[in-house]
Amino acid sequence: MQTGWLGRRFWYFRTLDSTNRLIQDIPGRRLSDGMVCLTDHQTGGKGQFGRSWFSSESENLTFTIVLKPSGNISLQLFSLAVMLAMNETVRNTTTCNSTIKWPNDLMVAEKKIAGLLTECRYNGKKLDRVAFGLGMNVNQTQFPEKISDRATSLCNETAGRPVDRSLLLAMFLNRLEPYFSRAADGDLDLIREINRNIRGYGQWVTIHVDGIREETPVKIIGINEFGYLMVLTANDDIKTFTHEQVRIGYDESEQGVAP
Repeated sequence: MQTGWLGRRFWYFRTLDSTNRLIQDIPGRRLSDGMVCLTDHQTGGKGQFGRSWFSSESENLTFTIVLKPSGNISLQLFSLAVMLAMNETVRNTTTCNSTIKWPNDLMVAEKKIAGLLTECRYNGKKLDRVAFGLGMNVNQTQFPEKISDRATSLCNETAGRPVDRSLLLAMFLNRLEPYFSRAADGDLDLIREINRNIRGYGQWVTIHVDGIREETPVKIIGINEFGYLMVLTANDDIKTFTHEQVRIGYDESEQGVAP
């Protein structure tokens, strides 16, 4: 690992219900900027909207990255910076042609391979901590029947070759550290890089807004400086959505994939 501050403080647990839950519950004085909390066996992981996440013991990566920002930050842009680093790590260490399914899933073809759950805690109006909870299917080859058609792993997508999880994590953190700095600066080139990696970028897609399917397809034109999704309607209007509002190819039965 070649980072200057990210992951230099590291907590490891053999078994834990949820790395995000631990980080959210402990006193802020015990946390530091850039620390990583990882467990080999997460028993109570969750994803967006409280969906459960299944992870086999000692086969995947389930961990949380902590930020202790001095002021408010663009949470959605930072989250997408995490997704970009994850996507590039997968693409550069394996033969997987992964893409970001906005806002927080990593896909290989039509199957989910990893995902992110971003949670915050405030002291009054001041942002105290941000927990980026990540789950990546690495060497797991079997999944519960109800998600087997929607979930995959790096091992499954690379002809059954096991992946070194420690090396994968180190390479991910190496990529992510400069992206955090660029996100803090509102780097337009970072935004362009994220856009190029979003699934469906420049294409006409169907979206669901607040759980309701839009009748007319829209064209994904990328994210703005806050990380919000921008789409072009058939009437040439530009609409902007936060991650809570819209889903691309929304399916309520989708697997949650973050701790």
